[in-house]
Amino acid sequence: MTEPLKEFTYSKHSQPSKLIVMLHGYGDNAENFINIASYLDLKEWGAQYIALNAPTSIPNYPIGKQWFDIYPNGKYISEASSAEILVIRKEISVAIQKIEMSINYNLKKFKLSHNKCVLLGFSQGGMMAFEFGNYFQNTLGAIAIFSGRIMVKKDINNTYLKQSPIFISHGNKDDILNIDNFYKSIAFLKKNDFNFESHEIKEDTHTISAKSIELFQKFIKKIDDV
Repeated sequence: MTEPLKEFTYSKHSQPSKLIVMLHGYGDNAENFINIASYLDLKEWGAQYIALNAPTSIPNYPIGKQWFDIYPNGKYISEASSAEILVIRKEISVAIQKIEMSINYNLKKFKLSHNKCVLLGFSQGGMMAFEFGNYFQNTLGAIAIFSGRIMVKKDINNTYLKQSPIFISHGNKDDILNIDNFYKSIAFLKKNDFNFESHEIKEDTHTISAKSIELFQKFIKKIDDV
């Protein structure tokens, strides 16, 4: 049986009207990542924040978690063989099922529908946010990708995902995931006719900056007003 992911929470509301699920980056953990919630939060959202721990620890770095191994057999993912990529895809599939369990549990707990759930990810967590959306058979309130990329190459047929508004931002000085990843992701979203908003943030590195938070807050306000 699939075990749920460990989660850390932040909220100022006993009966929230929105669920914001947060997926941290490679080497981080949910306990640390939940701290960003206080900067993201706007009172009018009435939001409950849930940061989820990625399912596996990084070798020799137990407090650092990963959604999938970027060094299969000691090689960087871009140099991985087709067999190693299959292993990575299996890890992603397992993680997605755990994320689904956590989201459904919390939506039921707070009596919220799926369109009141925003899935937000940073870096590897941003990759997982889109991967989850492409798997999930419900329309989410929104998907946000901070300093990440879209790994999917095939055209998207998931109509639920296409109906989910997408926010994607990236710093042009990112030294971990080059800005080219952002350009390729934008091209993919355009090709597949997604409803998305994109921001290249000048001078930002690999981070969730004050500017990206401000843009995300404006994005959520816009879709809430629709």
